Amino acid sequence: MSEREFDQTQLKLAQFKYQPHKDYLGHIFRWGFASKYVNKNVAVLDVGCGQEMPFARSLGGSNPNSVPSKYVGVDLNKIPNPVTRKNFHVEDEFNFTKKFRTLKRQHGQFDVIVNFEVFEHMTMGHARKLLKGMRYLLAENGVLIFSTPVYCSTYKQANNHINEVTKKEMEDELHKAGFKIIKQFGTFANINDIKKVAAKDELESHKAMAEFYGNEILGCYLSPKYPEASRNVTHICVRDDDGRKECTLKDSIVKFTGEPYGKSRDK
Repeated sequence: MSEREFDQTQLKLAQFKYQPHKDYLGHIFRWGFASKYVNKNVAVLDVGCGQEMPFARSLGGSNPNSVPSKYVGVDLNKIPNPVTRKNFHVEDEFNFTKKFRTLKRQHGQFDVIVNFEVFEHMTMGHARKLLKGMRYLLAENGVLIFSTPVYCSTYKQANNHINEVTKKEMEDELHKAGFKIIKQFGTFANINDIKKVAAKDELESHKAMAEFYGNEILGCYLSPKYPEASRNVTHICVRDDDGRKECTLKDSIVKFTGEPYGKSRDK
């Protein structure tokens, strides 16, 4: 078993621009979704912004109003060509789990924090510090948009994933870190899982779309409505300042046999 504390793998456009994969499509759909929370009055923190800074580059594209008053992007990797827009700040080779407090001193708190597909690339100890740091930096009425894979014992986790957890485990970690989950969306799913929860007319629509779309698109098609059947979930979170009960979340149907944590999933 690897002794890595962090995996610094990057998902890059060049890998998928001619044959898109559901992983990259999932990212594209998440960026578009997150941009709905961004406008000229908000400060945005992008934790794990990536070497290509795709979310930052997507802001203001088809929606010119989605350019924030301030954007701060941080990443553990070197960023060779950072976005240089006005009020955009980039910190590369930045270990967020150790240095997140410096961001508050420099920039204050943030109205929107996005964190896509980072949690699974670090050991649980660091992952908990990641959540702690984002809670520390989230403004009182701010929102965290957070995504990570759902651990499934039927499929092997990706080689570059150090720390996949089940949907319930992720919900527990977010709650313990001081977040309340107000909404969830699936990102992509196996159609056999979707068939267990989707309505008849939705499955008929899925079948009709299959006449044109390939499996990479179809894997993303119904999953937003059914996070409990998805292999990747986006959690919309706010601060849980007074310890209120979380919203009712549906149990995952993604297969998990209940085997004990291995080294890579050690709590």
